[in-house]
Amino acid sequence: MIVRIMGQGQWEVPEDAMRRLNVLDEMVRQSVEARDGHALAGYLTEMGDYVARVGTPLSGDKVVLSDFIVPHRSASVSEIAEWMQESRADDGLIPG
Repeated sequence: MIVRIMGQGQWEVPEDAMRRLNVLDEMVRQSVEARDGHALAGYLTEMGDYVARVGTPLSGDKVVLSDFIVPHRSASVSEIAEWMQESRADDGLIPG
């Protein structure tokens, strides 16, 4: 699975990491629904840090289509809510 962290690059993440990422994705979704910007920032930070820790960075000279994107940790609740609405992601940032 290829994951882009906004402003940092792309990582190849092993499938076994998806369980934790799906939990964090659900927490992001709940934070957006609750309009809790503080919790949202924490979960986006944790998600990005986790991807960077368990994933393998892709070379910066090669950009491939990402399976999902982790927004910048400073993204607002409104920005993430709009992003999810535009992508029709009723279940969070991670498709499916």
